[in-house]
Amino acid sequence: MDGFNHALFLVLNAPANPWAATVIVAIVAAKYLIALVPLHIALISAGGTRAMRFLAVTAFLALALAVAANQLIGAIAYTPRPFMIGIGHTLLDHRPSSSFPSNHGTVVFTYVAVLALFRVWRLAAAFACIGILVAWSRIYLGLHFPLDMAGAAAVSTASAFVALQVTVRYGGLWLYALEALAGRVVPSCRAF
Repeated sequence: MDGFNHALFLVLNAPANPWAATVIVAIVAAKYLIALVPLHIALISAGGTRAMRFLAVTAFLALALAVAANQLIGAIAYTPRPFMIGIGHTLLDHRPSSSFPSNHGTVVFTYVAVLALFRVWRLAAAFACIGILVAWSRIYLGLHFPLDMAGAAAVSTASAFVALQVTVRYGGLWLYALEALAGRVVPSCRAF
Protein backbone atom coordinates (compact mmCIF):
# COMPACT_ATOMS: atom_id res chain seq x y z
CA MET A 1 0.00 0.00 0.00
CA ASP A 2 2.88 2.38 0.72
CA GLY A 3 4.14 1.96 -2.84
CA PHE A 4 0.77 3.01 -4.31
CA ASN A 5 0.42 5.87 -1.81
CA HIS A 6 3.92 7.18 -2.56
CA ALA A 7 3.48 6.83 -6.33
CA LEU A 8 0.18 8.73 -6.29
CA PHE A 9 1.73 11.36 -4.04
CA LEU A 10 4.53 11.93 -6.55
CA VAL A 11 1.96 12.42 -9.32
CA LEU A 12 0.04 15.05 -7.29
CA ASN A 13 3.00 16.72 -5.55
CA ALA A 14 4.49 19.93 -6.93
CA PRO A 15 7.18 19.61 -9.59
CA ALA A 16 10.71 20.88 -9.03
CA ASN A 17 9.88 24.25 -10.62
CA PRO A 18 6.18 24.90 -10.00
CA TRP A 19 4.26 27.87 -11.34
CA ALA A 20 4.15 30.65 -8.77
CA ALA A 21 0.40 31.19 -9.26
CA THR A 22 -0.31 27.50 -8.56
CA VAL A 23 1.79 27.63 -5.40
CA ILE A 24 -0.06 30.73 -4.17
CA VAL A 25 -3.45 29.09 -4.78
CA ALA A 26 -2.27 25.93 -3.01
CA ILE A 27 -0.95 27.85 0.01
CA VAL A 28 -4.18 29.83 0.37
CA ALA A 29 -6.23 26.63 0.08
CA ALA A 30 -4.00 24.68 2.46
CA LYS A 31 -3.88 27.32 5.17
CA TYR A 32 -7.08 29.35 5.02
CA LEU A 33 -10.01 27.51 3.41
CA ILE A 34 -10.51 25.43 6.55
CA ALA A 35 -11.71 28.64 8.28
CA LEU A 36 -14.86 28.56 6.14
CA VAL A 37 -16.19 25.63 8.19
CA PRO A 38 -16.32 27.32 11.63
CA LEU A 39 -17.34 30.58 9.97
CA HIS A 40 -20.33 28.92 8.29
CA ILE A 41 -21.27 27.07 11.48
CA ALA A 42 -21.18 30.37 13.39
CA LEU A 43 -23.32 32.09 10.75
CA ILE A 44 -26.02 29.42 10.73
CA SER A 45 -25.93 29.29 14.52
CA ALA A 46 -26.46 33.03 14.78
CA GLY A 47 -28.88 33.64 11.94
CA GLY A 48 -30.21 30.35 10.69
CA THR A 49 -33.46 28.56 11.35
CA ARG A 50 -33.85 26.19 14.27
CA ALA A 51 -33.16 23.28 11.90
CA MET A 52 -29.90 24.92 10.82
CA ARG A 53 -28.93 25.48 14.46
CA PHE A 54 -29.61 21.79 15.08
CA LEU A 55 -27.31 21.03 12.13
CA ALA A 56 -24.68 23.31 13.70
CA VAL A 57 -24.87 21.41 17.01
CA THR A 58 -24.47 18.14 15.11
CA ALA A 59 -21.53 19.56 13.13
CA PHE A 60 -19.81 20.78 16.29
CA LEU A 61 -20.13 17.35 17.92
CA ALA A 62 -19.01 15.59 14.73
CA LEU A 63 -15.95 17.82 14.47
CA ALA A 64 -15.03 17.19 18.11
CA LEU A 65 -15.35 13.42 17.59
CA ALA A 66 -13.38 13.51 14.33
CA VAL A 67 -10.49 15.56 15.69
CA ALA A 68 -10.33 13.35 18.81
CA ALA A 69 -10.30 10.25 16.60
CA ASN A 70 -7.48 11.74 14.51
CA GLN A 71 -5.40 12.39 17.61
CA LEU A 72 -5.93 8.83 18.80
CA ILE A 73 -5.09 7.36 15.38
CA GLY A 74 -1.99 9.55 15.12
CA ALA A 75 -0.80 8.43 18.55
CA ILE A 76 -1.42 4.73 17.91
CA ALA A 77 -0.40 4.50 14.25
CA TYR A 78 2.11 7.31 13.78
CA THR A 79 2.79 7.96 10.08
CA PRO A 80 5.58 10.34 9.02
CA ARG A 81 4.80 13.14 6.59
CA PRO A 82 6.35 13.04 3.09
CA PHE A 83 9.03 15.60 3.94
CA MET A 84 10.04 13.57 6.98
CA ILE A 85 11.04 10.64 4.78
CA GLY A 86 12.48 12.70 1.94
CA ILE A 87 9.80 12.12 -0.68
CA GLY A 88 8.74 14.79 -3.17
CA HIS A 89 8.94 18.56 -2.85
CA THR A 90 7.86 20.47 0.24
CA LEU A 91 6.72 24.04 -0.39
CA LEU A 92 5.28 24.91 3.02
CA ASP A 93 6.83 24.52 6.45
CA HIS A 94 5.05 22.22 8.87
CA ARG A 95 5.88 20.65 12.19
CA PRO A 96 6.83 16.96 12.02
CA SER A 97 3.55 15.54 13.33
CA SER A 98 1.69 12.42 12.23
CA SER A 99 0.44 12.58 8.67
CA PHE A 100 -2.47 10.13 8.87
CA PRO A 101 -5.26 11.18 8.79
CA SER A 102 -5.19 14.82 7.71
CA ASN A 103 -6.76 17.18 10.26
CA HIS A 104 -7.46 19.83 7.60
CA GLY A 105 -9.15 17.29 5.36
CA THR A 106 -11.05 15.87 8.33
CA VAL A 107 -12.53 19.23 9.32
CA VAL A 108 -13.86 20.01 5.85
CA PHE A 109 -14.99 16.45 5.04
CA THR A 110 -16.75 16.13 8.40
CA TYR A 111 -18.81 19.20 7.62
CA VAL A 112 -19.55 17.80 4.15
CA ALA A 113 -20.75 14.56 5.74
CA VAL A 114 -22.99 16.38 8.23
CA LEU A 115 -24.48 18.54 5.47
CA ALA A 116 -25.11 15.43 3.37
CA LEU A 117 -26.76 13.59 6.29
CA PHE A 118 -29.07 16.59 6.68
CA ARG A 119 -29.66 16.54 2.91
CA VAL A 120 -28.45 20.08 2.40
CA TRP A 121 -27.12 19.02 -0.99
CA ARG A 122 -25.97 22.35 -2.46
CA LEU A 123 -23.97 23.29 0.60
CA ALA A 124 -22.59 19.75 0.82
CA ALA A 125 -21.47 19.97 -2.81
CA ALA A 126 -19.92 23.41 -2.28
CA PHE A 127 -17.99 22.27 0.79
CA ALA A 128 -17.01 19.04 -0.99
CA CYS A 129 -15.36 21.17 -3.68
CA ILE A 130 -13.57 23.11 -0.94
CA GLY A 131 -12.52 19.82 0.66
CA ILE A 132 -11.10 18.50 -2.60
CA LEU A 133 -9.17 21.74 -3.07
CA VAL A 134 -7.81 21.52 0.48
CA ALA A 135 -6.84 17.86 -0.02
CA TRP A 136 -5.09 18.59 -3.33
CA SER A 137 -3.25 21.59 -1.88
CA ARG A 138 -1.91 19.70 1.14
CA ILE A 139 -0.61 16.94 -1.14
CA TYR A 140 0.70 19.39 -3.75
CA LEU A 141 2.66 21.30 -1.10
CA GLY A 142 4.20 18.08 0.26
CA LEU A 143 2.44 17.94 3.63
CA HIS A 144 0.29 14.83 3.17
CA PHE A 145 -0.02 11.61 1.24
CA PRO A 146 -3.23 10.84 -0.71
CA LEU A 147 -4.22 8.09 1.73
CA ASP A 148 -4.11 10.66 4.54
CA MET A 149 -7.04 12.33 2.79
CA ALA A 150 -8.85 9.01 2.28
CA GLY A 151 -8.41 8.35 6.00
CA ALA A 152 -9.74 11.82 6.75
CA ALA A 153 -12.84 11.10 4.66
CA ALA A 154 -13.42 7.80 6.49
CA VAL A 155 -13.02 9.35 9.95
CA SER A 156 -15.27 12.23 8.89
CA THR A 157 -18.06 10.00 7.66
CA ALA A 158 -18.01 7.84 10.79
CA SER A 159 -17.88 10.87 13.10
CA ALA A 160 -20.77 12.60 11.33
CA PHE A 161 -22.89 9.44 11.53
CA VAL A 162 -22.19 8.95 15.26
CA ALA A 163 -22.81 12.64 15.97
CA LEU A 164 -26.15 12.51 14.18
CA GLN A 165 -27.23 9.47 16.23
CA VAL A 166 -26.31 11.32 19.45
CA THR A 167 -27.93 14.62 18.48
CA VAL A 168 -31.14 12.91 17.34
CA ARG A 169 -31.40 11.64 20.88
CA TYR A 170 -29.99 14.55 22.94
CA GLY A 171 -29.49 17.44 20.52
CA GLY A 172 -32.91 18.96 21.16
CA LEU A 173 -32.03 19.41 24.83
CA TRP A 174 -28.60 20.84 24.00
CA LEU A 175 -30.09 23.22 21.45
CA TYR A 176 -32.77 24.36 23.91
CA ALA A 177 -30.09 25.03 26.55
CA LEU A 178 -27.92 26.95 24.07
CA GLU A 179 -30.88 29.00 22.83
CA ALA A 180 -31.89 29.77 26.42
CA LEU A 181 -28.33 30.82 27.22
CA ALA A 182 -28.17 32.99 24.10
CA GLY A 183 -31.53 34.52 24.99
CA ARG A 184 -30.15 35.56 28.36
CA VAL A 185 -26.74 36.66 27.11
CA VAL A 186 -27.77 38.64 24.04
CA PRO A 187 -30.11 41.13 25.79
CA SER A 188 -27.50 41.88 28.46
CA CYS A 189 -24.90 42.54 25.73
CA ARG A 190 -27.24 44.97 23.99
CA ALA A 191 -27.38 47.08 27.15
CA PHE A 192 -23.78 48.14 26.57
